[in-house]
Amino acid sequence: MPHQRSQNKERLLIKGAYLMTQDDKLGDLVGDVLVADGRIIDVGPDLSDGRARVIDGTGNALLPGFIDTHRHNWQGALRNLGPAWTYQQYRSHVQIGLGRHFEPRDVHIGNLAADLLSLDSGVTTVRDESHISNSPEHSDAAIAAHWESGIRAVFDHGWPSTEAEQWQFGSDRSHPDDIRRIRNEVLPDDTARVTLNAMLRGPELSTPEVSERDIRLARELGLRISMHVGLGEWGAQQQAIRQLAESGLLAADMTFIHCCTSTDEELRMLAAHGATVSVAGALEVFMPGLGQPATNRLLAAGIRPSLSVDTETIVSGDMFGVMRATLAYQQLVLAGAAGPMDRAPGLPTFGAADLLSFATIEGARAAGIDDRTGSLTPGKEADLIMIRLDHVNTLPATDVAATIVAGGHAGNVDLVVVAGDVLKENGVLKAGDAVFEEAAASRDRLFHAAGLPLPA
Repeated sequence: MPHQRSQNKERLLIKGAYLMTQDDKLGDLVGDVLVADGRIIDVGPDLSDGRARVIDGTGNALLPGFIDTHRHNWQGALRNLGPAWTYQQYRSHVQIGLGRHFEPRDVHIGNLAADLLSLDSGVTTVRDESHISNSPEHSDAAIAAHWESGIRAVFDHGWPSTEAEQWQFGSDRSHPDDIRRIRNEVLPDDTARVTLNAMLRGPELSTPEVSERDIRLARELGLRISMHVGLGEWGAQQQAIRQLAESGLLAADMTFIHCCTSTDEELRMLAAHGATVSVAGALEVFMPGLGQPATNRLLAAGIRPSLSVDTETIVSGDMFGVMRATLAYQQLVLAGAAGPMDRAPGLPTFGAADLLSFATIEGARAAGIDDRTGSLTPGKEADLIMIRLDHVNTLPATDVAATIVAGGHAGNVDLVVVAGDVLKENGVLKAGDAVFEEAAASRDRLFHAAGLPLPA
């Protein structure tokens, strides 16, 4: 792949860290992790290796990198535009208003900016929900950015943001056929650091006939599927999950995003078919019009969800904020102040350790890559992060999981490794400044093209 970032796969021995492995057999322990040839070779106490560079992990937490199972990376240069926007305002301003003006270079720099913020905050894998497939060149630019940044990416090929209204909410347009070219020529290898999935609209955003045709196309190409469902009142009316179950199309190769207004019965259908779910806890709390996070209802249905940022135009692009917002909404559930769908008595609850699981191994399962990442398991690729527990905001770290979830931020992420490649060390990301200058220039171009005043 001509755009692939050159790898620096050192032999590393991280010593004396508090290991939060997300591996049920290994559990949590104070110990060491040996990395070689991009993989985790061994995990345990008192490891030694004369050929490895030693990193002192004493007083730090070492865990698998966070996995964001749903982010619209193309919007990386538009971050923090509308934290008080409703869902309709977001669609109007970004997808409909700005999306049609994106050139491939804007997609490239937006994806790079999103990737670098992700890596800096400990996100080592992103599932890029790319509904900016305005042309083959737009998709190629997005994919190239993932290779360049060094992140692990699942590129979810979506629909264009030109004529955005004609591609959603009852659309009779079939998924862009360029996905065949990408599958056959650009991302044919499902074991690579950047892989391909299909971001489909499903029966909530397209007609049932188009939905079935798109799903069959994805399965013909051997691709996992993601789908936005349970979007506000429209989602409650359409009951897309029920439609898929009744048509025999619901299966374990699907990840459903949001599910805010999906019924409890629909969530049980997902569990029965082995499907996975991505909760965008911060976005769903911040943005009126979608509904509320379904986390507790999902647990009641037997589903452990993954977590996601969604769009940086509304919320911060780090997993710490997502975990905190998801937990905050649960506390409203417990206080009886939640939305109407979350008032059933006896809903199961979750804590900080669960949130770290949602953000790591459950994310890997949702993306279909848990055979290679998501836990500190020997044999898996070395995607890991080290979080400082001796910073002012983390001392004293009485409960490590609670400390990370309640008080952690990107500045505490000391080390980031993806497939054995060290991308951040001693708290410093090994790329960045020029990218963010280009992102500002991209934003200015887009605002000018859309006839919008530039920010002061």
